[in-house]
Amino acid sequence: MARRMGGFDFLTMKKQFKNNLFAIFFLFLLLFPFFMLFKDFFQPKDLINIKDPQTLRILGFTCYQSFLSTVISFFITLLPSYFSAKNKGVLSKLLENSIFIPFFFPPVSAVIAFSLLFSSTGLLAKSGIKINIMYSFTAIIIAHVFYNSPIFVKYLSEGLRRIPQSLKESAYVEGAGKVKTFFYIELPLILPSISRAFFLVFTYSFTSFAIVLNLGGIKYSTLEVAIATTLKGTLNFSKALSYALIQFIVLTLINIFMSKFEPQSFEYNEPEYSANKKTGKLSLVISIFYLVFEYSLVIIGIASCFFNFITLKFDLSGFINLFSKELNNRFPVIQSIFNSISVSAITGILATIAAYLLLKKYNKIINIAIMSTFGISSAFLGMALLYLNILYNIPFFILIILGFFLISVPLAYSFLYQPILSFDKKIIEAAKVDGANKLVIFSKIELPLLFSSFLSSFLQIFAIIYGEFTISYTMQIRDYFPLSSIVNYSLSSSRFYREATALSGLNVIIIFITFYLSSLIRKKE
Repeated sequence: MARRMGGFDFLTMKKQFKNNLFAIFFLFLLLFPFFMLFKDFFQPKDLINIKDPQTLRILGFTCYQSFLSTVISFFITLLPSYFSAKNKGVLSKLLENSIFIPFFFPPVSAVIAFSLLFSSTGLLAKSGIKINIMYSFTAIIIAHVFYNSPIFVKYLSEGLRRIPQSLKESAYVEGAGKVKTFFYIELPLILPSISRAFFLVFTYSFTSFAIVLNLGGIKYSTLEVAIATTLKGTLNFSKALSYALIQFIVLTLINIFMSKFEPQSFEYNEPEYSANKKTGKLSLVISIFYLVFEYSLVIIGIASCFFNFITLKFDLSGFINLFSKELNNRFPVIQSIFNSISVSAITGILATIAAYLLLKKYNKIINIAIMSTFGISSAFLGMALLYLNILYNIPFFILIILGFFLISVPLAYSFLYQPILSFDKKIIEAAKVDGANKLVIFSKIELPLLFSSFLSSFLQIFAIIYGEFTISYTMQIRDYFPLSSIVNYSLSSSRFYREATALSGLNVIIIFITFYLSSLIRKKE
């Protein structure tokens, strides 16, 4: 009989603690760097910085540009989302696959492609369209709309597909047209999808770093930029910590508000696709314009390896120079590519294993613990890891893997959530009856059946980490452990534009191939 005291079953508590042990270890890894910062630098009086006029200005601008970017992204994707939901064809697939951009397209590559298109000597200027929006508020908004709006397309189109056809047919019978049906029937039902997409787009715009830093500059600092520049300029941990706390509080409050929109439950119904003409010419035209806007920058990013967009001629000089001894003596390009591949591969493996172990012990506590880490600022994490290096002289190689691991576990957790939790437990129970231990069950049953899910998760984490910029920039590791994204930024900042665009194109190709492979694996899965 189990020992009890005060109504508590200690055997049950022990089992729950054992199940949550790995989640506790993960949270320890996450919180330890922040604990050291708080212990040494945080004082209640630091919260007075919130009243500082400069802090209020940065906070106000961060909220304003994030809200404006999100609203514009929502409205310009309404028709493309509707078109993607109602049609099946090449255009719809391209619209769906644009989700590649916010999650996998490197921010530094996006900045370089944006410069090649919109600068005073860019493609638009050469075609007779005199436009130069670089280093302006307009550039930040357009770049954020480009980078994050595909999230709306993904969430809205999926939400529209889930609405039962019978509801729409009932509205048509009552005399409602397509426009009225959309605004009075479909739009209210997809509000939960809109809220989730709104939070993601707002968060990514709120925590944007490379885009704001490179296309706007210090003049248009957001909280994320202010954290990194404060550290790089004065090593003022106290002030940077106050910025990070404000950012965390704002995003947490918005997340709580958005979570009030509960998803609607419908029985699954196979989407009924229609011919392109039935969704209207306007939605078709707007969708084409949207695709041109999104994919033109991706194509420019890839083509910059072998095409000079300034002279409009094929030019491999930048690509060749990347691997020259002279350039690598100053900018460790080859070493950075090797480092990025190594770190991304190690992180992908560790994050996938960690996500599997966490999901095998799945409960509400673990779910809340893991998903809550999405609100952690990358610049804040980079700052904490840099302080660990200062305190204990921990090698940057270990710290950068730790940082990437901490931000990628929630992503791997999301990628593997459905495959692992929906795995047929009867197979495992039958194996246990036959005397199989956990190692045999994993190697002979779970690994073969879940291999495609594991590989897909690994490839997606690899692609995301390879292009990550904020943590490594905040940690200032270029001279100690150079990564491709940081060297790419250094080349551009030092006006090695041909080499910077070539490296950017090479990075995009590596990431795109990885993403494409993961997409093929997911389809087979």
